Formats: sequence, structure tokens, C-alpha cells
Amino acid sequence: MRARKSTAAVMVSLCAALLLVPSALLSGDIDFLIPGVSLETVSFEPGSSVQYLIISEAYGILDTTMAGLSVIESEKDSFLLEIVSSSWPVMSSETVAVRLWLSPDIRSAGSAEDVRGSIRSIMVMMDEDGFREPSPEEVEDFGLERLFLSFDGETERREFGEETVETPAGEYRCTLTEFYRSSDEMLDLGGVKAVKHEEETSRLLVSDDVPFWGLVRSRVETSSQTQLTSSRRRPRPKVTITESVLISCTKR
Repeated sequence: MRARKSTAAVMVSLCAALLLVPSALLSGDIDFLIPGVSLETVSFEPGSSVQYLIISEAYGILDTTMAGLSVIESEKDSFLLEIVSSSWPVMSSETVAVRLWLSPDIRSAGSAEDVRGSIRSIMVMMDEDGFREPSPEEVEDFGLERLFLSFDGETERREFGEETVETPAGEYRCTLTEFYRSSDEMLDLGGVKAVKHEEETSRLLVSDDVPFWGLVRSRVETSSQTQLTSSRRRPRPKVTITESVLISCTKR
């Protein structure tokens, strides 16, 4: 049996598997979990839940995990979101659940500070002892802000019409949308100038019959390379591909 992952490692793997985008929140529109899914369009209805199988490939290595989200309950000024991450096949010893009481203001968050201010409390469960309050060090390691995305670059959007998609959760009539984003950042590597170029292509299949954001399948491909301005040699880019497929859902 594989050794149990630490709480921080599990949460970071959840975020990385779903996101694979820059970790810093910048000003502008914020996406939730999947590039191209605006936080303003997410519906946090109590009783709704989704589970996804996440397949990631980097450097030729495949990794498969399960990620689930559910809204447990809501109050007048907040709602309780649960995020579960596990290995696949699911093993209780490698499963972590995090519960976040979120303010409705989260939908209009435009910075890391806004996100922190909208998270009213955090509880974590990683064993049979139930939910507990994490330590400040664990909260820092979780990288919860990476659930809320921003990309400092231009975005192109293309619509490809409708198609029927079969998943373990059933068959859905979906709209297919592609988002392409790119950015360049000047770097100073100890006095040596360089340019970091990033590209990201997201293909989303969305249905109104799926809660939260309607996501049925997604494919996110990111490419990153850093080139010295004094060199004509183009380094081989680092490419990461992440695909997610809906395996179950409950709609209020």
C-alpha cells in the first residue's frame, strides 16, 4: 500500500490536477477551478454535488485522482462548500475533505485579499476523527487561493456548437467552448535577461443539467518555456495536459 500523503500534498494535488495554471491571483475576472469558468456564473445550491475523475500528464507520467465538490448547507450570509480529494481507485487512507464557509462576496472577488476575506472558516478531515480546524501552517500549505484563478494575458474564445457526450454519470447534450490564453513575462535571472512565455488552451463541454458550473468534460493544456534574450535557441516547452470527466452528480 502506498504511503499516505500529507494534508498539504493532497490539497495541492487536487488544485494542480484541476487547475494547472499560475498560482497568483491577479486583478480582473476570476475563474473557479477550471480556466474559462467565471466565478460569477457558478451556482452554489445546497444539496448539489459533482464528482470528477482527473487524469493529468506531465513529462510523460500519468496521474489519476478523484475530486468532488458539494454544497452541504447555506445560511443567509454564507454557504458551506466541501471539497474532497482522493487517489483513484478511492482509498480512505488517501482521502482528504476540506469544508469552507464562504461569503457570497466570493463571486465578486478580484484579488487574493478578497478571496481570503470571503473564507469565513476552514475545517479539514483526513482520518476517522472527523473534521477539525487546521493549523495556520496547514492553511498556508493548502493553497486554497489556487481554487480561484486569474491569468495575466489575453483570452480568445471560440464556440463549436453542440454535441452529445457520454460519461459514467450519463449522457449529456453539451456546448463546446475553447479558450486560448497567452502571456509573456520579462525575468532577471541573476543579471541575465529572459522571457517566460506561457500558453493555455481549455476545451470545455458544458450542460445545463449538471450543477455548479455545468461541466461535463474538460481538457486543459498548458505550455511554459523560458528563453534567454541573448540566445536564439528555443528551449523545449514544459507541457502539461489535464482532462476531467464527470462520474456522478446530484442536482437540487
